Amino acid sequence: MKRLSPFAFLIGLALFILLLKMVDLHQTMTLLRAINPYWLAAALLLLIPEIFLKSLRLKTMASHFHSPLKLKDAIWTYMSGQPLSTFTPAKLGDVARVFGLSRLGHLSITTAFSVHVADKVYDLMALGLLASIGLIDLVIQSQNQTPAIAALLGILLGILLMALILHPNWMRSVLKPLLLTLAPKDLTSRIQTHGHEFYHHLQELFKPAGRVVQPTFYSLLAWEVALLRAYFCVLALGLPISYGSVVLLLPVVIMVEFLPISIMGFGTREAALFIFFSSSLVGKSALLSFSFLMGLTGPIAFFILGIPAAMHLSDLLGRKTT
Repeated sequence: MKRLSPFAFLIGLALFILLLKMVDLHQTMTLLRAINPYWLAAALLLLIPEIFLKSLRLKTMASHFHSPLKLKDAIWTYMSGQPLSTFTPAKLGDVARVFGLSRLGHLSITTAFSVHVADKVYDLMALGLLASIGLIDLVIQSQNQTPAIAALLGILLGILLMALILHPNWMRSVLKPLLLTLAPKDLTSRIQTHGHEFYHHLQELFKPAGRVVQPTFYSLLAWEVALLRAYFCVLALGLPISYGSVVLLLPVVIMVEFLPISIMGFGTREAALFIFFSSSLVGKSALLSFSFLMGLTGPIAFFILGIPAAMHLSDLLGRKTT
């Protein structure tokens, strides 16, 4: 199974090719050529607060280990992994961020990896909370119930999932082995020899409970900025999709997009968009143009912006080795 894992992205590619047969590519390209440049520029500008919030989250967690990591260095560290994470499995991006945290934050590799893992956990917890609200809202509204009940049940479900993730026994028995399995080999070999230190530092980033509030707030705010960026893409294309639909349903699409069977979410993202957003007013061809624009203002833009950071970090690491 491990030998086949590097080729898992072929599933997403095959799915993407299959979905292309369901759309009118001429209509898709017509919509893309008619993009409103002002809304597109607004969408790209929202990358700035998103990068700021995610870098601030990284800096906050590093500070728990008395790291002198500055916000500027946190931004370099966060962005340095983007080029490698965009077109390759995220493991290579992990290497860049972990070594960046270690070098710029004056942390051991094990401690830096625990910060990086916690950063991912907070990101997924916030997304899971938003996706839970969206899924519950979808179920409740299908039964003609009030949106307030849906929001309340979704929040409760999200909090329950967060509590499960943060439970010490679950973190030790499930989360830690899973993350070590997903980690790059050169990092795994180092961390396994310091497993107790890694787990201890990972727990420190979630306890006491007061430490959870700030990173969770930054994570939720960053995702809300990302959802607003997606809505600006909707406006740029002139699609009849409401902001409420984007906020409630797009987190579910992004959760599906994160499945490690595609590159940049192509295939999985389109399939989820077709399921949750397709209607008599918004066809699959229009949703394909929406998917392309999200890719342009998301992963591809992050890739381009991350190149200087990756080069800067490479230069710093090169100086250290010489």
